Amino acid sequence: MTDLFTEHRALLFGIAYRMLGSVADAEDMVQDTYLRWCRQDAGAIVTPKAWLVSALTRRCIDELRSARKRREEYVGPWLPEPIVDSTAPAPDEVAAMADSLGTAFLLMLEELSPVERAVFLLREAFDYDYAEIAHVVDKTEAACRKMVSRARARLAGRPPAPARPTEQAERIVQRFLAATATGELQDLLALLTDDAVLYTDGGGRVPSARRPVVSASHIGRFFVSLRERGLAGAEAKLVRVNDGVGVLMRRRDGVVSVTSFAFAGDRIRAIYTVSNPEKLRHVRFEEGN
Repeated sequence: MTDLFTEHRALLFGIAYRMLGSVADAEDMVQDTYLRWCRQDAGAIVTPKAWLVSALTRRCIDELRSARKRREEYVGPWLPEPIVDSTAPAPDEVAAMADSLGTAFLLMLEELSPVERAVFLLREAFDYDYAEIAHVVDKTEAACRKMVSRARARLAGRPPAPARPTEQAERIVQRFLAATATGELQDLLALLTDDAVLYTDGGGRVPSARRPVVSASHIGRFFVSLRERGLAGAEAKLVRVNDGVGVLMRRRDGVVSVTSFAFAGDRIRAIYTVSNPEKLRHVRFEEGN
């Protein structure tokens, strides 16, 4: 039973993380599924993978329903917990499409209901057929097709940028770090699209903008001001965040943050910074790494 579960563990984590946007909650769902699995009669389960995916997805739907109210009461913008390097279990290599791990994509999924989110993810990110999905969510195949069609329409026009790290993306982020370190406003403005958006998630525990900061000029001035208030002298390093290029930073006051980006050509169109310590419990800033 344990070997069968271990074989599919990465897939289960990949589904749970995309459903919940939380490393800790995804781990809890995987562990809960394992405990349920251990209580089953292995001989009575025809397809272990299907049983595991169904059990986990249904638990995630229930968890997401209860989490919606907590997110409505959340202080400031809510962002998913970042996956930094290999600090969390790696999503399955076969089905883990890079763009379905990106922060922009995960935020778009917040517009869908829990069941719609499950159906859309199983179809678009994990390539499940509609018969399999219908069994998981206890809906008809026709209903699942309609959910995917409606979700595609709702998310149309807001495609996430490819998340895979590229040399161009790394160069842009390095220039961004240099500009924030010096506080040169014009250098910052040159790196941002005119309609760029900055999301800062401190969760009410760390000072951050309570609303998204919109436009290059406002974002540029925000970082110039932040440098004067504590960003100067911060330690920063390029890391992989949700399978894309990102930044792990520790300020002189000890605040740790993880930042990811979305790009439009050679400019940054969105910045996502998580500094809520509750969401970074799995992240370590180690010297020399």
